[in-house]
Amino acid sequence: MLMKKFNHFYLLSYLMLFSSLCFADSKPEYLQEHTKGIKAYRQGNLIQAMLHLENSAKSGYAPSQTTLAYILDQAEENERAFKLFKKAAEKNYAAAQFGLGNMYAKGEGTTKDVITAGIWIKKSAKQYHTPAMRAYAYALEFGRLGFAKNEDLAFQWYQLCSQAQDPVCSRRLMQVYKNGGLKQAVDSIKANKLQHQLNPSSKEKN
Repeated sequence: MLMKKFNHFYLLSYLMLFSSLCFADSKPEYLQEHTKGIKAYRQGNLIQAMLHLENSAKSGYAPSQTTLAYILDQAEENERAFKLFKKAAEKNYAAAQFGLGNMYAKGEGTTKDVITAGIWIKKSAKQYHTPAMRAYAYALEFGRLGFAKNEDLAFQWYQLCSQAQDPVCSRRLMQVYKNGGLKQAVDSIKANKLQHQLNPSSKEKN
């Protein structure tokens, strides 16, 4: 489904990215707190993780606000999650913009508003945040989230998303090339190329 919660894969991607930003002793306190929070989370110590992330989030550090918002969202503390996503999204932080869009789309922590959801998801997609690119492409394909159906634009975003190594978008493009759709002609060569990218062990013959 388009509007499902962040999955564990994407969260871990954020954690690994931001935990590698700086070395421990040279970091400002909010970054040290963020790093400690990420480490505790990865060790399964959720309480300590939240304490450290909250300390960092209070300083206005968008990655901490976003990660903490995700954890709170999973715990169904929707109002707190929404506020943190919004703070980080207003700093133009792409992952938070996508999270905020999802909250609006589901009506969690706020009144459901699919138009506003679409606005935030588009902002995130334009920063090449892969889950948002996928969601935006889907919305354009089917005319969701306040966007008019636009197969040409949907195809372009599926391409961008696939180029960012998103397997869901790559599979959608493979289907398009295999069966036609989104105003594209059947192209078995491109379909097979995507198939091999998704499954390198595939021995499919052209």
